[in-house]
Amino acid sequence: MMVLCCAGSSLPAQTLTKEAMNNFAKYTAKTDFSFLEKAKTSVDGIFKTKKDSFNYKNNLIKSLVYSSLAYADSTRKLKYVKDPINETLFSLSQLRSPKLNDDHKPELDFVRIQLIKAWLVIANKASANENYTDAYNAYQSVDSADNQNYFVKHNLAILSEKLGYNNKAIYYYEQLIRDRKRSLPDYYLALSNLYDFKNSNRSLEVVEEGRSLFSGNKDLLFKEINIYVDNGAYNMVENIIGDALRLDPENLHLNYLAGFSYETIGKKEKAEEYYKKVILLEPNNYEGNYALGLFYLNSYIRPNNKKDSFLSLASKYLNLAGEINPNSVNVLRSLAVLYNNTGDMVELERVNEKLKQFILTN
Repeated sequence: MMVLCCAGSSLPAQTLTKEAMNNFAKYTAKTDFSFLEKAKTSVDGIFKTKKDSFNYKNNLIKSLVYSSLAYADSTRKLKYVKDPINETLFSLSQLRSPKLNDDHKPELDFVRIQLIKAWLVIANKASANENYTDAYNAYQSVDSADNQNYFVKHNLAILSEKLGYNNKAIYYYEQLIRDRKRSLPDYYLALSNLYDFKNSNRSLEVVEEGRSLFSGNKDLLFKEINIYVDNGAYNMVENIIGDALRLDPENLHLNYLAGFSYETIGKKEKAEEYYKKVILLEPNNYEGNYALGLFYLNSYIRPNNKKDSFLSLASKYLNLAGEINPNSVNVLRSLAVLYNNTGDMVELERVNEKLKQFILTN
């Protein structure tokens, strides 16, 4: 009698399991949500005892049903004790037999794909609502289930930046640039920027790697130039400034930088040429006029180079710079040096008085 009673009590569970599987099969064949809802009702009735919760077949069918609900019922119109994603993950955690998992690999792959689709719905919705933390968490879940998804890594890198997770952003951008066929110049630029304050050598390496793939990219080229400038490596700037100017010949900043770099490494004629180019492009450019005026002043002060024409040119451009920016301390100090060399005491006194007042009031 005990055996019969036990057998009798197990029949409903077996029937429910069969109904759940049949309805789930109909859902996958017809994609009719009503069959999935019926499968849910059946599978919810299976788990009556503690033994039921450890049964491999029960947990497998529940994983199939609830992972499908996680995606198909993205608006959660049905009532749940726990979210379908959490129900699925719990049931999956009960599937502890390596042999059975291997035997049921197609079913488990189906569950994984459904979860990925469900997380992507959540991530896309959160991104649209600018809820970047939820989007990040959902995309991370996708990445944990499918770490080959390039689109997801792209989004994780950008979201990490937005959220200030710099180490995570570096981690994802490093992965993105490994795929040379799909990598983008923006990945290299963003990664280099992230390394600026952590590892300046790596920042430069990343830019150089990017330039080897995207030699015509203006942003990467300018970034490389800026790194050399920050490091005072003007000889390196000289090597690539020509490439930058070919891409953007009328860029004031680049022409000024070219002039400054050539002046720093002692190529005075080239420096003069590019400073003049800045003024030609924009006559009222303060940096160009000041740099050229200072260039001529320094040229005059240099030993064995006392040409009156240098003083005249220095006066012309420094005064123009002073007109453009009347409160420039640098211009006033340079003019003081100029008038001290010309012996113009009246102008020297005027400049010194103005300089004194400016320093006191500012």
